[in-house]
Amino acid sequence: MDAASWSGRMLETSRGQIFVRQPLDAGAGRAEINVDTARAPMLFVHGLGGESLDWVDIAVQVSDLVECYALDLPGFANSPPPTDSDLSLDGLARAVAEVARSIGKPVHLVANSLGGTVAVRVAAEHPELVASLTLVAPALPDLHPRLGSVQLLIGLLPLLGPVIVRTIIKADPEWMARRVYALCYGDPKAVTPERHARELATLRRRASLPYSPRVYRDALRATVGSYVDRGPRRPWLQAATVDVPTLVFFGGRDKLVSDRVAARANRTFRDIEVLRLPGAGHLAHFEDPAAVVAAMRAFLSGLRPPHRAWGMSGRRATVDQVGPGNVTEPLISPR
Repeated sequence: MDAASWSGRMLETSRGQIFVRQPLDAGAGRAEINVDTARAPMLFVHGLGGESLDWVDIAVQVSDLVECYALDLPGFANSPPPTDSDLSLDGLARAVAEVARSIGKPVHLVANSLGGTVAVRVAAEHPELVASLTLVAPALPDLHPRLGSVQLLIGLLPLLGPVIVRTIIKADPEWMARRVYALCYGDPKAVTPERHARELATLRRRASLPYSPRVYRDALRATVGSYVDRGPRRPWLQAATVDVPTLVFFGGRDKLVSDRVAARANRTFRDIEVLRLPGAGHLAHFEDPAAVVAAMRAFLSGLRPPHRAWGMSGRRATVDQVGPGNVTEPLISPR
C-alpha cells in the first residue's frame, strides 16, 4: 500500500458524506464499508488541518495485521462540511462513530492531536465500537498550554481572526509548509522530499476549498472549548472511563502538547502504555514512523480476542523513551 493506491470512497451518513480510505481488498462495488476478514479493522483519525492520507506511512506497515481505514473529518480534504454545520467536538465524534459503525466490527482507533480528543469521546461513549485506542500527541486539555498552542488562538479573535485564518490558508504553500514544520516537527530539517511534496499538496487543496477557513476555525474552537469544558463530558473525565487498552505517544520536542498531558494521561486512563519519543515533535507518525509502527505492532500482538473480553485488567508499565524500533528505560511504577 502507498499514497497512490490507498483509495477511498464517499460514505453516506446522517449528516452528509464522509470520505473514507479502505483496505486494498475491499470490494469496489460494495454499497457500504463492511468486510468479513480474520484481520481486525483499524480506523485512523487525523488532527487539525490534516487528512486521511497522513496515515499512509503507518498503514502500509501494519496492513498485514489489520484492515486499514482512514477518514477525512467533515470539512477536511475530500469530505464536505456536515449538513448541520456542526464541527464541535461532539459533531466530529459523531462522524467518527458513524464511520466506525459502518465497518461492522470494533475498530482499533488511532488518532492524532484534535483527532485524539475526538477518539477519546468515541471510546468513552461508544465502547461497543472500539477495540483499542492509540493516540499520538492527543490534544487533551492543559490549562497551562505551551506557547505553540497559544499562537493558534489568534485565529479565534473576533473580526480579526477570520481575516488572519483566511490569509494564512491562502498564503504561499512553501511559506506555510515551513511554518508547519517549525511548529509541529521536532527537527524541521529532517522533513523528507516525499513528506514535503505531500504537505504542499495538502496545503494547496485546503487553499482551493472555499469553506476551509470556517472549518479550520470551527475545529480550532472545538479544541479550545474542550480545554474549558467543566461538564460531565469533559475529555479528562471521559478518559477515565475508557475501558480498552490504550497506547499513547508523546514527542520530547512537542511544541503544542506538554509533558503535563503525558503525566496526566498516565494517571487517568485505566489501561495505558505511554511512550515518549525524545526527538519527535507533534507528528511522530510523520517524523519517526518506524518507531511508531514497532510500538503499535507490539501493542496489537499483546491484545487477546475477543475484542470486548481481552481481560486487560490492571495497568501496564509506562515507557519513558522510544527510539527507532527500540523501547528503552521502562519506569518502575505504572503510576
